[in-house]
Amino acid sequence: MLDTFYDADLLVLYPAIVVLIVGAVQLGTWIGRRRALRASGRHDTATLTGAALGLVALLLGFSFSLALSRYDTRRDLVIEEANAIGSTANFALMLPAEARQPILPLLRDYTSVRIGLGVPFSPLKMQRDIARSIELQGQLWQQAVALTVASPQSLPAYRFVGSLNEMNNIHERRISALRNHVPGEVVFVLIGLAMIGMGFTGFHAGLAGSRFSIPTLVMAFAVAVVIMLIVDLDRPARGLIHVSAQPLIDAAQGIPP
Repeated sequence: MLDTFYDADLLVLYPAIVVLIVGAVQLGTWIGRRRALRASGRHDTATLTGAALGLVALLLGFSFSLALSRYDTRRDLVIEEANAIGSTANFALMLPAEARQPILPLLRDYTSVRIGLGVPFSPLKMQRDIARSIELQGQLWQQAVALTVASPQSLPAYRFVGSLNEMNNIHERRISALRNHVPGEVVFVLIGLAMIGMGFTGFHAGLAGSRFSIPTLVMAFAVAVVIMLIVDLDRPARGLIHVSAQPLIDAAQGIPP
């Protein structure tokens, strides 16, 4: 249910994270000052503040590692798919002229769809791109079946079929990589713990009599920026960070007319 968090508009999501965490600091400072005015004596909150910030740092590092790993996976799959399409086109050139004539246009159409897969972000466009990819794969397989029936002992045909199979396998792996992300529950817990940790920091500063602590606000803003970076890395085609489709563009340009 919380995965709908990833579909939120960029102009709403990012400022909301900043406001929540910076607001937690301000609220903690205000509560700390009121507590300091009402009570006397020494207030030892440094240990609790350090523990809260340590927990936030641990979860930030864990979440960032997951998001970056998924981003790297999506980038590597684009390169793998470009290589598989290029290999399939090269093996198609080894086929007889009458066999490769319908194959190369289908490969160009397929590559064009894969370049724009899910970009810009739209669930409907994503479904259309997937459906079109599967349709083109089916047409390519029809050509491969006809080729193997006509020449069952042909080495070029065997290599073409193997490369086409690899290209189809990468299709599903890339779709899964685009759909998978850090669970929304983890991000919500991360934001909540960041608010608690920075709230304790503000509370500690308030007890010390601080009204406005620039270092504390800078730290709160830095934590918010790291959380935004994690979310952005894990939102394919929806944020500021995108996986380049240049390898697929290069592969499309390499397919002979």
